[in-house]
Amino acid sequence: MSDKTAWEKAAEAQGTTDSERALVRLARKAFLSLWSYPNVYSDEGRSVGKGDGKELVDLLVVFGTDVLLFSDKHCAFQSDVDIKVAWPRWYKRAIEKSARQLAGAESFLRRFPDRVFVDKSCETKLPVALPDSSLARYFLIAVTRGGHEAAVRYFGGGSSGSLMLNSMLEGDAHYEHAFEVGFPLKGRRFVHVLDEVTVDVLLEELDTVPDLVNYLACKERYFGANGIFMHFAGEEELLAQYMCTMENGRHALPKVPLGAGGITLLEGDWRFYRSSHQREAKREADQGSYMWDALIEYQASFVRAGTAIGLPETPPATIEHERILRALAAEPRLARRELASHFRLALSKSEPGKKFARIILSGEKMSRAYVFLTAPKPPNVDYQAYREMRSAALLAYCHGIKARFPNVTESIGIASEPFTEKVASQDFLYVDLTEEMSPEESVVWKDTMEELDVLQTPVKDVQYLGIRSREFPMPFNFGGPKFHEYESGAPMNREERRRMAREARKKFRKANST
Repeated sequence: MSDKTAWEKAAEAQGTTDSERALVRLARKAFLSLWSYPNVYSDEGRSVGKGDGKELVDLLVVFGTDVLLFSDKHCAFQSDVDIKVAWPRWYKRAIEKSARQLAGAESFLRRFPDRVFVDKSCETKLPVALPDSSLARYFLIAVTRGGHEAAVRYFGGGSSGSLMLNSMLEGDAHYEHAFEVGFPLKGRRFVHVLDEVTVDVLLEELDTVPDLVNYLACKERYFGANGIFMHFAGEEELLAQYMCTMENGRHALPKVPLGAGGITLLEGDWRFYRSSHQREAKREADQGSYMWDALIEYQASFVRAGTAIGLPETPPATIEHERILRALAAEPRLARRELASHFRLALSKSEPGKKFARIILSGEKMSRAYVFLTAPKPPNVDYQAYREMRSAALLAYCHGIKARFPNVTESIGIASEPFTEKVASQDFLYVDLTEEMSPEESVVWKDTMEELDVLQTPVKDVQYLGIRSREFPMPFNFGGPKFHEYESGAPMNREERRRMAREARKKFRKANST
């Protein structure tokens, strides 16, 4: 009989088909295992506790108030049939069916968040809680496989064969436009349609929840709210523009020129960006950031097993281990790069009898504080007593930071032995500092900080640093193809816009096939 927890069993699920397993591997690398669940079920259709549940989605990602629903379908494309027949058939099975499944899953999850299970027998409930429907953001993602080679042949000219994006298409209008996708669901509820090429591109380039979610939200606003015709040569082309466009310190999509009647984006941007020296330098700089991911995954294994240890004198029922790790995972790749560097620095500090703390303020308003505390174990102290002393110091740092920086609203602490120690463990702590301390609490923490020599003046063992790092270590001057703009006087009816887009595509592909 297995003694694994329900959470551990859920983490072992890998998907039921080869394409699902490939998606799960990508997703768990990007979103990490604590928040990714393949093949989740509802108890619909079961009678008096018997029978199998109904599969909701192929992959569910729950991260705070963000919920990502994935449908993964592999459907063979009938290449020996006329494209006017083959495309609608494939579209209905691979895209339309997925979109409807996703919309149904979203509706069910919003209405019945407590009826979600990780096994078809509906015995094991989803280990993480779904967010309140009024606060939740749902993203619907249809991964469609099997049509890529047919698309490559159809477009010709060395095309990547990725599905094109056309903002004018909605519902049944897709049947007449081979390998183009707009809004599969009526009412223009957004579904992100990816193929076997672009799903890999997207999850490898944006391999954290915040990075991916920010892109998806930006794309939805851009593609659906501008009110003009948009035609893009593929998801990867839009992604390239997003990666190379910054607005107020954030990635964005280029602003639509004032008075433009429509825009189209041809192939070439992704090829340029992918092979650029700037991207190569970014990926090299990012390598150190995966220490942060490994730290989260390591602690997650204890959370799933129910063996994560809380701080001394803290009631176990109030310890929100998942919340602590979610705070760490809420950092995008760039921030993880910097945070991992500071954590390694703290681990490298080892002076007998002395602790070392590095404090980093992050966020737009520097309202989140990280405390990385390292302290060698004294030779004459047993390990349990040492860990209790270390935890007490971490607790004092995480509360005391509010006195030094009143704008801080949350603090996250990680304590460990330095690299020089043969044995190492980590303590994790999350403290909500949104409320002001009472006078009594202030006195208690002031006395504790003095007793433990935490944040005293003059400060010798703490450095205060804000995150100031460039995502692209080399300056990025994007020189790839640009948007083709339709002037305000351009015809506004759909047929004319489609004709102009087709002519632009053919011209570009012809130029690149010679």
